[in-house]
Amino acid sequence: MATTMNAIDFEKVQPNVELNNLQKSVNTKTRGVEIFSAMCAGKDTSKYGQDVDKVNKYMKARGKAAVNGDVKAQAELNAIRTEMIEAPLMKRLNLVDFMGEKISVGYDEVIKYKVYNLEGKMSNWQAVNGSFPFATYTYTTRTMDTGNITGGVLIDHREFMSGNCDAIQTLNEQTITDMFNKVFYKVQMDLYNAFKTAKENGKIVNFEESAGIVKAAVDAVLKKAKRFGTVTITGDYSVVSQMEDLAGFKVDTAGGVRFSEAVMEEIRKTGLLKTYKGTSIVEIPNSLNFTKLTSDGKFYDTYLPEGLLYFLVSGALSPLKIGFKGGLQSMAGQDINLRADVIRYDLEMGTSVIDEYLPSVGLVSDTNFEVEK
Repeated sequence: MATTMNAIDFEKVQPNVELNNLQKSVNTKTRGVEIFSAMCAGKDTSKYGQDVDKVNKYMKARGKAAVNGDVKAQAELNAIRTEMIEAPLMKRLNLVDFMGEKISVGYDEVIKYKVYNLEGKMSNWQAVNGSFPFATYTYTTRTMDTGNITGGVLIDHREFMSGNCDAIQTLNEQTITDMFNKVFYKVQMDLYNAFKTAKENGKIVNFEESAGIVKAAVDAVLKKAKRFGTVTITGDYSVVSQMEDLAGFKVDTAGGVRFSEAVMEEIRKTGLLKTYKGTSIVEIPNSLNFTKLTSDGKFYDTYLPEGLLYFLVSGALSPLKIGFKGGLQSMAGQDINLRADVIRYDLEMGTSVIDEYLPSVGLVSDTNFEVEK
């Protein structure tokens, strides 16, 4: 079990009603917010001309007012920070599309998805002018349960007052990374648990477990997955890097293994094997969680599981549905334990795994790594 370092408990945030009501009235879709976001992100701001200096001066003034207790200034800066976090976070969440189908609805809507069933009779030999029952499909509509992914930041308006854009961007980026990886972790865990449960219940599933990424397990899963379409093999560096060991071939009876020149060139150029038996291999970035240590306490833990190697099929009906309700919700308040002013962010989302579609993707689990974080 990994060690957790001291952090804000966002479940124990006492909301500031006045501040939150004022924040709702702030318009963040302005040129000034766009310029300030670009400044903090280190982007080229030359196209904005003299407006950059005006925005910088304005933000410092609002920061000073906020530090001196101006509630309207505090609400404005909180709203701007929320916009700076929400926009890149929602863009980054589009990356989960490759794991399954992403569904987005409004705050007051229910997340629904369709499950299709093929019925009737497929192609067959038929006499001329004979009658024939054609294939058709039916579908059922299901709903998705949701919950909140929560994150947030400590409020320090002195950073705005001093124009410390680097500090503002660093904290924003950490919040974006933390919330994105919490979403991605839930996606991976729900899919993994669906595989485990299906296998334990004797259902048809393309799933193998082994100590290490071994050739027999990979080849067995890949062969089945390829029947459904074009496959992409993807996973953490810890598993995709092991694919290199499977790409060699035996050259003598003693079991010596060598790699082709093409394979060696791939590894030399990128550091990783990019294809295996004609199938693309893609690494899933897995950030370090700086608020959590590994079980031995010697280094930071990762956000995502390291031992899962997925075999995803393009064009097939995805067994994984990923739903989001509305956008990012923010709430300013005070942490009861730390007596610190904070902004809490909530993202309502859920996942559903369609058991009928599960055989269309594959998974190899390296049991040398823990799955749960």
